[in-house]
Amino acid sequence: MAYLLCLIYIAFIYIRPAELGLTWGGIGLVDIVAGTALAVTALSVVFKPRPVANLPNDWCFLGFFLAVILSNPANGWFEAGPLAFMAATPIMAFYVLIRIAVRTTRQLRVLIVVLVVVTLFQSVNGIVQYHTGVGFGGSTAYMQKAAESEDGEGAPVVVRIRGTGIFNDPNDLAMSLLIVFPFLFTAILSPDPGLIRRLVGFVALSILAYGLYLTQSRGGFVGLTTLCAAYAYRRFGRALGVALSIAAVGVFVVVLVMGQSRVSRLETSEESAQGRIQAWSAGLEMIKSRPVLGVGAGQFTEHNELVAHNSFVHAFAETGFVGGFFFVGMFYWLLVGNGSSRNMAGAASSPLAIDIWACGIGVIVTASFLSRQYSPVLLVPLALGATRMVVERKTDDEEPLQRARDWMYLLLLAFGVLAATHVVVRSFAMWSG
Repeated sequence: MAYLLCLIYIAFIYIRPAELGLTWGGIGLVDIVAGTALAVTALSVVFKPRPVANLPNDWCFLGFFLAVILSNPANGWFEAGPLAFMAATPIMAFYVLIRIAVRTTRQLRVLIVVLVVVTLFQSVNGIVQYHTGVGFGGSTAYMQKAAESEDGEGAPVVVRIRGTGIFNDPNDLAMSLLIVFPFLFTAILSPDPGLIRRLVGFVALSILAYGLYLTQSRGGFVGLTTLCAAYAYRRFGRALGVALSIAAVGVFVVVLVMGQSRVSRLETSEESAQGRIQAWSAGLEMIKSRPVLGVGAGQFTEHNELVAHNSFVHAFAETGFVGGFFFVGMFYWLLVGNGSSRNMAGAASSPLAIDIWACGIGVIVTASFLSRQYSPVLLVPLALGATRMVVERKTDDEEPLQRARDWMYLLLLAFGVLAATHVVVRSFAMWSG
């Protein structure tokens, strides 16, 4: 029952039935399903005890969640603690439900199929939006003015598709689309997938690729290119992986050079890029002023006009080094636990581990261009990665994921993120100056 409710909740998070006019007595179905699913999942643990929060991935998630709640009270705004808890509940429910309700490899695979289906729904919605003007539930595309033309005749309008609910921003939609690409790659490239499965996978991949193009998300395109390179490296080995990676980068360069779209404009002098660099600089100043728990969740724009446009900088600025450390830690353990070096739960040869690891790489890159640190979409590879490490573990004799020195590496990595951001900000400032 808990697993079924988990699937329904995830489907509702993506489809957002309330925006399609589906409610129950004025109450959103998502909230009803979320509350019911959490209660049933808690009862399932009580009646069938099993380890929970037993991975470093879980500890980092809980650490970040607590930092979000405590960040505002640490600055004297005590009323904001409960408000932050309520605002962060959706990401907590998303991670906890997947992590606890999914108990077998088969259930995890079915969950991934559900994710592919609901992601296709959002992509089709955007495509319909683009070609007809109106998508499902009355959603419309985002009309964005591009940079002014050289002849001074004005700024052309770029049409960018978007989804419903949490995908109302084209960049959010792009990140959600690229997450499922590796699973479709594997469905197509498996040694003996069958003609029907390969055909379905190819059609689905084509729909998602077209939808991603229509989002005109530069971060999404960079994320997909990196994802493809990471997937090729893990699946085909170093030599062929490097060759395919170069090909993927080549395709991206062609889009940049030949494209007549927003994606082809990546100059550092453009207002969008400069605004992001200035926001990163403001984020670093916030960390300096409030290093422990930051300026408070949701308070970035109180100190700067624009959001950070970087989930890592934004997390550090709002939740301090404590929250930033755990935020970086979630991705560290995702990559370590599903990478080939530790071979945790057979990660070196597991198709699921390869897919999750690759989509994690893509999300990390995309999140470096977006402030989506509190979005459930960002948690998809994190929750899938932690769950895979549990359901595919064969014995307790396997090499342990966690080592004492890992926490030192993580500490250095957290400092490295801040140092790298500082170098980028200074470099761009000197370049544009």
